[in-house]
Amino acid sequence: MPASSSSPATARTPFGAALQQCRRQRRLSQFDLALRAETPPRHISFLETGRSRPTLGMVQRLADALDLGPADRNHLLTSAGFAADRPVQPLDADAMAAIRTVIAHLLRNHEPWPALLLDATYDIVDANTGARRLLGLPQDTTGDGDAAITRPNLVELLLGPLAPMLANADAVLRETRSRLQRDLERVGVLAATDARTRARARLTDLLARVTAALGSPSRHEPQSVDTPVLFTTLHSPLGPIHTLSTLVHFGGARSETVDALHVELIHPADPHSDTRLRTLLAPA
Repeated sequence: MPASSSSPATARTPFGAALQQCRRQRRLSQFDLALRAETPPRHISFLETGRSRPTLGMVQRLADALDLGPADRNHLLTSAGFAADRPVQPLDADAMAAIRTVIAHLLRNHEPWPALLLDATYDIVDANTGARRLLGLPQDTTGDGDAAITRPNLVELLLGPLAPMLANADAVLRETRSRLQRDLERVGVLAATDARTRARARLTDLLARVTAALGSPSRHEPQSVDTPVLFTTLHSPLGPIHTLSTLVHFGGARSETVDALHVELIHPADPHSDTRLRTLLAPA
């Protein structure tokens, strides 16, 4: 008689279940994943059903092929019986001193233009003087410890206090919606820790609020373009200020904490905006 699907030789393993969940979340077929990982599709099938056991090298190749963040990469490794290779450490840990130096350098050297350090849910972890003046942030709202509870959130600012400043609010919110959708896909889908569960819930709430603010989509609504640059036009007493902002991610980060951070750098988009923004951000 053929072996039962529930026999030990073919029982679904924790690794097989985790691999299948990640693959489906990425909307990849076994064939697609096999091409990316340079392995036969039959091997992917055997790994998912438990008929084959992965080597450390294969798990790492699959994690790379799936473009997993540090959290899911760790879980995929541990589900296969290997040690995690992406540490989970707070930003203020001694081991994170180098990345804190890099972040401080980015914020400081972007003056007088605004620069923000944002976490996975767009809470403002830190900001330079230009950003604080542009967004009207007090000097003590992005500190460490308990201050994290009251950190302002960039998406909430766009929906609230900053909304009257945005001359192209719909375009900004459409791009924000696209970013939130992409970020939700990147939140760890495995081993839902409390932190990741909270992040997913927070992003879901922000996405719903942005979608509601945009209202029903128009037939003529332009398609969102997947671009690292966001163009914004601000109302000001000096005239319109056109800006562009770019996101700096720490690619290849070997830390779940660092992987969740990004720096938003805002630049004037033309000479007139340069002059007006410098005047607007000048000390009172």
